[in-house]
Amino acid sequence: MRILRLALEAFGPFRDRFEVDFASFQGDGVYLIAGPTGAGKSTVLDAISFALYGSAPRYDERAHLRSDLAGPGSPTVVELDVQLGERVLRVLRSPEYERPKARGTGMTREPARATLLERTADGWEAIATTTKEVGHEVGRLVGLTKQEFLQVILLAQGGFAEFLRATSDERKALLLRLFGTGDLGGLRDLLEADRKALAAEREAQEAVLADRGRRVREAVAALAAGDEADDDADDSPDDGAVTVEELDALEAALAESSERAAALAAEAGDAERQARHARDAARERLALLRRRDAARDALEALALIGDEVDAARARLDEAERAAEARGALDRWARADAGVAGADAALELAAAELPDDVEAVRDAVVVAHDAAGDDAAVAQAAAELERAMPGLAAATARAATAAEAASAALSAARTERELHPAERDRLVAAREAASMAAAGADAAEAAVTAAQDRLAAARDVASLAVEVGAARTRATTALELVRTQTAHAAALQEARIAGIAGELAAGLADDEPCPVCGSTTHPAPAEPSPDATTPEAVAAAWERAEAAVAAAREADAALAEVDARRAARAAVAGDDDERALAAALEAARAERERCRSAAVERARLQRELEAHDAATAALDERILALESDAAQARERAAAVAAREADARERLDEALGGDDAATLVASSTARRDALQRWLDAEAGRRAALAEHAEAAAAGAAALDAHGFATREAAVEARLEASERAAMRARIRDHDAQAASARGVLAQPELADLGDEAPELEPLEAALAEATAAQRAAARADAEADQRRRLALADASAARGALAALGEGAAHAMALRALAGALRGENPRRQDIETYVLATRLAAIVDAANLRLAGMTGGRFSLLHDESTAYRGRASGLGLLALDAHTGKARTTESLSGGETFLASLALALGLADVVQAEAGGVSLETLFVDEGFGSLDADTLEQAMAVLDDLRAGGRSVGVISHVQQMQERIPARIRVVPVPGGGSRIVVAQEALPAAG
Repeated sequence: MRILRLALEAFGPFRDRFEVDFASFQGDGVYLIAGPTGAGKSTVLDAISFALYGSAPRYDERAHLRSDLAGPGSPTVVELDVQLGERVLRVLRSPEYERPKARGTGMTREPARATLLERTADGWEAIATTTKEVGHEVGRLVGLTKQEFLQVILLAQGGFAEFLRATSDERKALLLRLFGTGDLGGLRDLLEADRKALAAEREAQEAVLADRGRRVREAVAALAAGDEADDDADDSPDDGAVTVEELDALEAALAESSERAAALAAEAGDAERQARHARDAARERLALLRRRDAARDALEALALIGDEVDAARARLDEAERAAEARGALDRWARADAGVAGADAALELAAAELPDDVEAVRDAVVVAHDAAGDDAAVAQAAAELERAMPGLAAATARAATAAEAASAALSAARTERELHPAERDRLVAAREAASMAAAGADAAEAAVTAAQDRLAAARDVASLAVEVGAARTRATTALELVRTQTAHAAALQEARIAGIAGELAAGLADDEPCPVCGSTTHPAPAEPSPDATTPEAVAAAWERAEAAVAAAREADAALAEVDARRAARAAVAGDDDERALAAALEAARAERERCRSAAVERARLQRELEAHDAATAALDERILALESDAAQARERAAAVAAREADARERLDEALGGDDAATLVASSTARRDALQRWLDAEAGRRAALAEHAEAAAAGAAALDAHGFATREAAVEARLEASERAAMRARIRDHDAQAASARGVLAQPELADLGDEAPELEPLEAALAEATAAQRAAARADAEADQRRRLALADASAARGALAALGEGAAHAMALRALAGALRGENPRRQDIETYVLATRLAAIVDAANLRLAGMTGGRFSLLHDESTAYRGRASGLGLLALDAHTGKARTTESLSGGETFLASLALALGLADVVQAEAGGVSLETLFVDEGFGSLDADTLEQAMAVLDDLRAGGRSVGVISHVQQMQERIPARIRVVPVPGGGSRIVVAQEALPAAG
């Protein structure tokens, strides 16, 4: 893992946006993060931790990450680019904070945000977009938790020696994450699970063997003794382990017992079948006797009612014949009544005949035809008389319509004569409006130009004020440049003048001078009262540079606003604002007049078009009115002619009488003649029907054996009575036939009269059935017991075989699982054993640096002694003091010694982790403070070790305010306080000062 770039804004003491390119320090190997105490050096590392894990080491869960100096519109954001193998990722993260509301008063809460991107050939591609997703992906890709990151990569203040002083269990958890040896724990757990599963399986097989062997013994004992007691009785056979030989003997005994039970069941079955056959034969003979006696009794009962049935049979035959003749006889009776009615009707119609007509058919027919003609003529005259008022009204309406059509035509012609003059008036008015509207475009352009000039004149006045303010700011900025430049130059002169005194303050007896190299110092320079620090000089020059930049910006702003004022003055011209406003009003009035004329022209054009359309419509209406007037005159003449013709025909038909009297007399004569003709035709039809009905009735009497019509009527019965009589006779005949059929059956012949006794046979059958069922139940129980016992014996044989075959495998698996679990002389499980080898490699790598940093006095020892109370063994650390030759705990080291040991251990840990193919690659290391606790010689040795890291391709960032380190490390990131609060970041490559 390599840190490439960090950018932060409004974070901690940094108000503005700053960016650090860590990749540029790769060639240096070691670089310094320097600055005064409290300036915010450690905040740089806080930002790295926050970007990756959402929290900072020194803040823990406190959310005060946003800069107190940030403006309301400045977002708090941290960007971090990291390289993981071949992948380059970018994390963007913002904490939760409060900011002023955009509208209104009060504060609003800005939620925490996070985004994870990956660089591809096409740019940056999002991997996760929520804080939860980013946290999960960072943990998965980096492979370290926050605490582990702080122990091996970001050695923060207060947590520098945690890995050195960690317990064995804590150190084990970290090493597991770093070296990816979790699969070994899985192997241990898998073997332990296999051991437990195999042990459980063998225990189950042993339980099966004991249980099934016991059940087989109990089954054999029960069968041999004929005992049906519960299989779990207290007097069960021996519970010792069953053998294969015993199973063979038990299976043979089971087979013999089952055969005996089957033989007894077969004998009982034969006895039951014989008893059932005897009982069934007796039941069958008894049923035959009962059936024969029932048939004989039925025949005797039927013989007692034989005469009565024969009489009913004769009466039914007579009634059937009368029913068949009934239709013809009823028709004969209806014909008698029809002739009598026809005679009465004819007599009545003859009495109503006119006096001049004789009651003879031919005379009545002639008179009826003449009366019909007279009635038709009278009816037509009546209808014509009723239509005369309507014809007269139609004549009047037609005449009125013709007069109205002529009047409408005359009015339309008069209106048409006025149209030409109106059209000439509209054309003249439209042309006048067109001429007035012709200047609309020019008037619009004049208004736009006047508006632009007036707006430009007003802008010139406001911009003049801005020009004055900008000129004042430029003058002030120039004065500040002069002041700051002079101050910085004075400080630099004072620094140069006091450098000799500063170097002299650091001289020591017998130590070489950094300038001339002499170990004697006869006349060291005195410190200058005006001496200053390099930081103060640098800060003064930075303020001077800032003042120059501000002056340039002020001059550019003045030029820009003055150019805008000149441009607007050119547009406004020489007229004053009042004259320009008057010109604008005049232009607007002219534009409004042109617009009104254009509206009037459009209105007149529409009115002219409507007038022409109305003229065309009027011409069409005149043509239609001329046609309507001619048709109305023709209709009036036709209606008057129809009325005159109808009146002439009516006078001719009435002959002086009124139509109602004529219709009544002619209709009454015609109807009387028609009634006589109808009655005469009815009498003739009745006589013909009577002759046919009489002949058919006489034939029916003869065919069915009746002498008179009265005798046939007397023999009739209703259909229901005949049906009941027929059913009674049929039932009697069927019962007699059935009884005779039963007696004719062969099995009833020669039966005799002796009846068998069933009770002894039923008792014998019940006894045989009970014995058969008991034997069958005993056989089934014996067979079930045998089958269950055989199954138990088979299971016992399988358990014996399985236990014998898996004994060696179980023993080997138990021993291997115990060793991996820690049941060994070292009391180390497989993970601890492997991690102990890694820890030994880390200690070896750490001692290479620790020996150099401590002059060979201290080294670390890998403590593999056995721990107690279940703690991890083999992961302990001790410190060996070469002065005493004894090892002691790491907690006994002094502050400086602890720092050196921790630094050496962290660097050794990084070396080993990076060398492991399956582990986490660590190309970046940060060390936050601790060097101030070292004396000059030890610090020099520690710096030499850090310098060695350049050759390994690793980069180490050191946070320190120690002056000697600032002089030794040219590549640096300076955190500089800003006057008024906050800090800024300056990245620089500075040359080492010359000695002499």
